[in-house]
Amino acid sequence: MSAIGMAFKRIWASETGPRTVHFWAPTLKWSLVIAGLSDASRPVEKVSGTQNLSLLATGLIWTRWSFVIRPKNMLLASVNFFLACTAGYQISRIINYRLTNGDSMSQVFNYIINGEQSITNKPVISNNPSTPQSAITH
Repeated sequence: MSAIGMAFKRIWASETGPRTVHFWAPTLKWSLVIAGLSDASRPVEKVSGTQNLSLLATGLIWTRWSFVIRPKNMLLASVNFFLACTAGYQISRIINYRLTNGDSMSQVFNYIINGEQSITNKPVISNNPSTPQSAITH
């Protein structure tokens, strides 16, 4: 049997090979990394801090977990490591953008956690004099 055939047989029979979920889940998770990389070209004000914070946490936790579980899953560790790196890069873009626009560090942290604060339940001035102002909210 050729070296390629033996390598394929070894991969096919592996505990983390293509016949198991240990292979397909991390393989499909690479789409999150690709999406994060494509976000690098988006304007930073359109990037979600909350989403990237959760992706960073997921990447860090699952990278560590990949070395604890049996069988050790290097494919799972690699995809989660790169997911954490991509999310960390996006968060650093947000932090840099907000700080250069005059926000304090606490405002940046609040922005990452809560997003842009929207104005809710404030009265809107109507040009129609017959509409009661208490009935109009934004």
